[in-house]
Amino acid sequence: MSVNFIIGTKAQFIKCIPVINEFIQKDISIRLYDLKQHGKITKALREKILGKFEYIEYSKNIEDIGTYLELIKWFVITVIKIIFFTEKKIRSSYVFIHGDTLSTILGMLLAKRNGSILVLLEAGHSVPGILKHFPESVIRYICAKKADYLIATGESQLDQLKKWHVKGKIVEISRNTIYDSVSRISLQKKSSNDIIVSIHRTENINNRKIMTLLVETLCDLSKKFNVIWFLHKPTRNKLKSYNLINKINQNGIETHELQGYEIFINKMYNSKFVITDGGGVVEECKIIGIPTLVWRNEHIDQNEIFQNSRNLVLSNYDIEEINYFVANYKDYGVNFELENIASPSKEIVREFVKIIN
Repeated sequence: MSVNFIIGTKAQFIKCIPVINEFIQKDISIRLYDLKQHGKITKALREKILGKFEYIEYSKNIEDIGTYLELIKWFVITVIKIIFFTEKKIRSSYVFIHGDTLSTILGMLLAKRNGSILVLLEAGHSVPGILKHFPESVIRYICAKKADYLIATGESQLDQLKKWHVKGKIVEISRNTIYDSVSRISLQKKSSNDIIVSIHRTENINNRKIMTLLVETLCDLSKKFNVIWFLHKPTRNKLKSYNLINKINQNGIETHELQGYEIFINKMYNSKFVITDGGGVVEECKIIGIPTLVWRNEHIDQNEIFQNSRNLVLSNYDIEEINYFVANYKDYGVNFELENIASPSKEIVREFVKIIN
């Protein structure tokens, strides 16, 4: 029996590829359905899959989706394809989906349309409210309720799944699979005066006041540091709509498109500190021990990474707290923590090889 992965975003590829590689090592046949929500950046990530697998291009999108109109068009076309052109090859087989994106809900629909056995990776992140963090919160809940197997990490995720009264079997692993992705990168320490920025969450980019505060903060930092902002397409579009892009350029802030995974992790590893709002990036920063200002006013679960780490600090969008972090960022660095850790991908594959057989 084959194992199928239905994914489409950069984060999904990063967190699923270690699991895919472990299955391939166990001689399990892999079929990858690419929804291509991030069609451009994930093309290079596919090269990290080590071994033979069947690749199904489930969307013709070749670029990273950058506007809401593009997102709606891609979503509607994919839903129509799922409803009217169902892929029979995945019927009654195992289908892995990941996280809480639109690609996740599409993967769930495709799997259930085929009567497949649905496995949800990174299940159990809490839902702060139906409309808060929409649509991620809703997707988390719906996919958890529909999943036959739920892979979770830590007490808070397990407790959340129990509160939702999920019917599927819960499989607990020691840590997020992103640890395996980071562990395979060759990190080389170099001297730099860089600050790395990565912002993309909708509650940030859709708020002009928050984005103005961020840009003003970065402009102040550019007087002392070399600020490098890796821009997601929706973030760049919002900055243009807020008339902030010129201010960024005038203050010497470097802006770049998203980079390859190994390049980006090394950039963060060699920076003075990182400013980000991304859950995956926060976890990567925790692993490599870089001082990190998390551009949010709350944190949701993430396996208690805030409670269990010293290098992550919430900005709370508060100028005094931001300035305190900047003045004392050297106090937040910690040692790289990848030594002698269990492989979460091996844990997943070990469990499912037993289930499949």
